[in-house]
Amino acid sequence: MLTYEKDVKPIKITAREAYQQTEKETQIKEIAKAYEAIREAVDLGMTSIKLWFDDLNTCDLVFNELVRQGYNLEQKKVNNDWQLEVNWENVDLDPNKKYILPMEGTEQPSYSDSLGESTRGYAYKNEYGTWTICHVFSPAGITDEYTVIAKDIEDAPEWVKAIEPVEV
Repeated sequence: MLTYEKDVKPIKITAREAYQQTEKETQIKEIAKAYEAIREAVDLGMTSIKLWFDDLNTCDLVFNELVRQGYNLEQKKVNNDWQLEVNWENVDLDPNKKYILPMEGTEQPSYSDSLGESTRGYAYKNEYGTWTICHVFSPAGITDEYTVIAKDIEDAPEWVKAIEPVEV
């Protein structure tokens, strides 16, 4: 016979933690739905769409995500719902702007512990036009060899596009 205290280790989650996890999953789903709607519109040759939300918090969340990605946005209340107009026409992009692509979670201590420095992984397009990764001392080791231009990122594979570019 099992006794609760002795044989079963309870997995506790507070109501606040449960709510926060549910909220985060809901937010991720809403952002994913917005990006899917944008992809569908692009496939149809459209340059703008209107997204509808039941509440202001969700609309603000998607607004903030899309504004970080450079979309033109207009948010307004229509009756009891919130409308977010997303437009990607005439977006001012400089295809020659240079970026580095630091990869999260790739920091390593240097081989020489006496220096006390670490390296970080960066994605870049090598001389053969292939996307690859290098580890360099951050940020001192970054040279033009490891920078990419906006146009390269637009044409890059999905794993590269997932990296947050840092303008140099």
